[in-house]
Amino acid sequence: MAGEFGKFIDEKRRGRAAGGGDIMLKDIAKAMGMTATYLSDIIKGRRNPPDMNSLGKIAAVLQLSTDEKEIMFDLAGRERNEAAPDLPNYIMNEDIPHVRTALRRANDKNLGDDFWKKVVEKIDGEE
Repeated sequence: MAGEFGKFIDEKRRGRAAGGGDIMLKDIAKAMGMTATYLSDIIKGRRNPPDMNSLGKIAAVLQLSTDEKEIMFDLAGRERNEAAPDLPNYIMNEDIPHVRTALRRANDKNLGDDFWKKVVEKIDGEE
């Protein structure tokens, strides 16, 4: 049975080909440099979601929006029981140690989604 990641990819390939047809697994697999069988195993939840490089290729083939890519990264991370794969490089960047400090303090204080929503609004206001 497919995990949430596999369900998401399967849903997003439907109707996105030229002419409104489905994007074939073999076409996604080819762009990723893997076999359709291997990709099928990922879709069916028999293998973990792929690495960040392959996720980028999936996003390109499926023409995912920014929001859709973020959902895909979150689902891939959850299925691997890890942080979303687009975040660790930023979190661990030596030039911005306050990211880790902020996350630890928020965690220690059990700050929830209401807090982080305000942070996102503040960040969006910086643009």
